[in-house]
Amino acid sequence: MKRLLVLFALIGFIASVPIKYAYSLTPLAEKKIKEAKTCVHNVSVQEAKELIKNGAIVLDAREYPEYTAGHIPGAIWAPRGLIDFQGPAWFPDKNKTYLVYCKTGGRGVIVAYELKELGYDNVVNLDGGFNTWEKAGEPIEKGAPEGPGKGMKK
Repeated sequence: MKRLLVLFALIGFIASVPIKYAYSLTPLAEKKIKEAKTCVHNVSVQEAKELIKNGAIVLDAREYPEYTAGHIPGAIWAPRGLIDFQGPAWFPDKNKTYLVYCKTGGRGVIVAYELKELGYDNVVNLDGGFNTWEKAGEPIEKGAPEGPGKGMKK
C-alpha cells in the first residue's frame, strides 16, 4: 500500500511539472539560438508562402519522425545535425533563397545561421516553425523523404 501511495505521489509530482521544463534548452543551445537570431531574418507564414510561391527551397530541420508525421509541402528533409557537413553537397546553389523551419523556430534559426556561415546569402527562418504553419491552417503533407537532403518520393 505504501508503495502505491509513493507511486501516485510521484506521478502527481511529475504531472505537475510544467511541460516547458521537460524540454529545457542547454546553455549551449540557448547561446547558439541567441547568436543565430542576431544574423537570421525570421519570416511570418504569409511571407513564407510568398517566398515558396517565388521558388524558395524549403528545408525542414526537424528529426525524421517529425518530418514524416507532417511537413510543409515540397520541403526537403535537412536535419540540423547534418546541414553543416552536407549542406554544400545537398544544396550547391548558394544564390537561391532558402526557407528553413523546425518545430518552433530554435533548430531552424540555427540551421539558417549555419547556412549563412557556409556562404548562403538568401536564408530565412520561419518564425514559430511548423507549429505556426499548422496553426495558420496551411496545407501539410505526410510521408517519408527519399533521404537526408531530399524531399518525398514522388
